[in-house]
Amino acid sequence: MTEIRNYQVSDFPQVREILERGNLYWEPSDNEQALERKIRQCPDSILVAVEDERVVGTQFIVEDFLPLMFRLAVHPDYKGRGVGKALMQQGEQILRQKGYNHVNILVALNDTELQRYYERQGYKKGNTYSWMVKEL
Repeated sequence: MTEIRNYQVSDFPQVREILERGNLYWEPSDNEQALERKIRQCPDSILVAVEDERVVGTQFIVEDFLPLMFRLAVHPDYKGRGVGKALMQQGEQILRQKGYNHVNILVALNDTELQRYYERQGYKKGNTYSWMVKEL
């Protein structure tokens, strides 16, 4: 059975592996110190899915400017078991409890399969943007 809980610092190696396998890991924002800082500021801002004491999925929540869920990633061996859906539902519940009435997600433009998945979960396409970043 999948347990959804808040991220702990000891989860980092498994979370990093899952993000890397999903081509989502970006060292400047996803390193161990950055994730530790994030949960210090907001303990429920990173969720993990755990099965048999192994982290099998992750979901990040940002609510600084607008409610945003991102970095949803599930270990390939656990896809199709409802892990991603459980993480999304828990993230949505956290945001509802904090008074938000909507949530935003980011999906790669070329990942049409994932876009269809989110549409089945009730998400609608918003405006199209190009993500840009500058290292400081």
